[in-house]
Amino acid sequence: MRIGTIGRSAARILLITFALVLMVAPTACSKSAPEPSVGTGVSISMADREVKQGDSFTVEVRIETDNLCRGAQCALSFDPALMKCERAAEGDFLKDWAADNGGSTVVIPQPTIDNVQGHVSAMGIAVMGCGAEGVKGSGVLCTYYFTALAEGTASPTLSDVVVIDASGNAIPEVEVKN
Repeated sequence: MRIGTIGRSAARILLITFALVLMVAPTACSKSAPEPSVGTGVSISMADREVKQGDSFTVEVRIETDNLCRGAQCALSFDPALMKCERAAEGDFLKDWAADNGGSTVVIPQPTIDNVQGHVSAMGIAVMGCGAEGVKGSGVLCTYYFTALAEGTASPTLSDVVVIDASGNAIPEVEVKN
């Protein structure tokens, strides 16, 4: 009788192990090995860098990535004698992808605008929810809205740029173009 009890226990353990393997295997198989970093870049895009006093204009921060991405952050500096930042807003790159995949985005921290020093603090945008791993491609990460205070050439610069991959890690060697 003792052998039968041990046999049933072993059979139960084998059955439980098999069930666990079946539950984990699809998840493990769907997550392929991390893709090599082909390239990620963040850049400033403006319709015209030459501004005239009173002009309203935007500065877009564009992202292009071959890596699966779930978030990013950047700060922006500018000449406070030439331009005044009115507001900053998240772009559609992460927001649209998250909405299309049953998730949403959150902006944390909210940017602080300092028009005396000519700086907008780091604004982070993260994808929340959704089962998909992340977005690849290109689009607008965020947009800054400005008013020109004088005539001149606007030369805003990015800093504190970080792009987060699908695993929550910073993507190394992000190319920043101002």
